[in-house]
Amino acid sequence: MVYSKYEGRGTPSVVFVAGLGDGSDTWNGVQERISQETSTFSYDRPGTGRSQAVSGPRSCADLVEELSGLLQKLNIVPPYILVGHSFGGLVARLFAARYPELILGMVLIDAAVEYKELVYERVLHDKLVAHNREYYLNPLMNKESIDKPRSYMELVELTQMSDLNTSIIMRGLPDTYNEEWPNEAILRIDQEMQAEVQKLYPSSQCRIAAGSRHYIHQDEPEIVIEEILAMIRGITP
Repeated sequence: MVYSKYEGRGTPSVVFVAGLGDGSDTWNGVQERISQETSTFSYDRPGTGRSQAVSGPRSCADLVEELSGLLQKLNIVPPYILVGHSFGGLVARLFAARYPELILGMVLIDAAVEYKELVYERVLHDKLVAHNREYYLNPLMNKESIDKPRSYMELVELTQMSDLNTSIIMRGLPDTYNEEWPNEAILRIDQEMQAEVQKLYPSSQCRIAAGSRHYIHQDEPEIVIEEILAMIRGITP
């Protein structure tokens, strides 16, 4: 059973896709505000929040088909605005690539980028490289048993330039995972990769949340709300 939260108020329907291991409650404040304007939908992927776990490993394509089936089953009416955080940004991008006719826009919040772990190795010392590579290769090391290499391959194979209305929001502050992790250097790499993603969506806008770390929708929710509202108002009569 998959737990979900839906507020119906016409279209477009804003679909929130959380990061790896996160549940729908990560969106509480933002979803509450957006629900005053239009329909919203959030959910707990299997193994997160209040949803039962399923056997793994799984890939980004599995998550896309799972979300597609859920939206159809619950009769969540398109068109959709996809709002994806972290790994949820990859799910949103692959969903939009597979079902472009259903999508009116996309908001990517400090979204993960394909093969980011391998790019990080440029600034990691040997001990961190070994741990980082194991995390990349072993699905059992992440909270949802996601096969990252396969997920990245799926996205690369389907990725092409798109005129989809897209808002890219990236963090302005380094995260602080531990003292050994080169947080400032990783921030610079992440921002460079976000700029590369922006090239895939020529009509996209990019915004830096100067006061936020990775969880921008919690550190500065007003920025995320502004971007979603601007997209809603730009595509509705």
